[in-house]
Amino acid sequence: MVALNTPLSVRLSEEDALFLAGLELEGAITASDKVRGLIRQARRRAETPAGWDAALAAAHDIAAPALKALRAAELASDRHSTVALALTTAVEEMLAVLLAAPAELAGADPQALARHEARLVDCAARLTEQMLRWGVTPSAPAYDPTIVSRRVAALGELTRLITAAADRPSAA
Repeated sequence: MVALNTPLSVRLSEEDALFLAGLELEGAITASDKVRGLIRQARRRAETPAGWDAALAAAHDIAAPALKALRAAELASDRHSTVALALTTAVEEMLAVLLAAPAELAGADPQALARHEARLVDCAARLTEQMLRWGVTPSAPAYDPTIVSRRVAALGELTRLITAAADRPSAA
């Protein structure tokens, strides 16, 4: 347990006091608990995550309100979208890669740069593959079952150009 021995007194606007009273932070009940929780959150955001686990935790903290709102809305409407959930978690993973970058790229090591790039490409490739898988079905597991197939169909010409370019013999 951390010793709490530095008193702090603040004056808040009524709007801020109402916000603080309604704020839900894990383990925080009193206004003092909430202020300490907000300081911990601000410290975590200000400090560069020490590694992948810390970056993933920070990304999760950032994405949590959106994910919570999504799940609450789904529960209230009795609907579910695997697409929305998967895209949200993909963004969370990509954000974790970005948050881990300052610590991992601190020495400008060429191998670290290549690993960082590979992680970004892997995230993008997994997301692209999933979108294409949903796009080949007439109805994706989404609120609008045709949303993915419509968007992927619009990319069809680009896909054909990529395939044609890959099939051409190289001029050597």
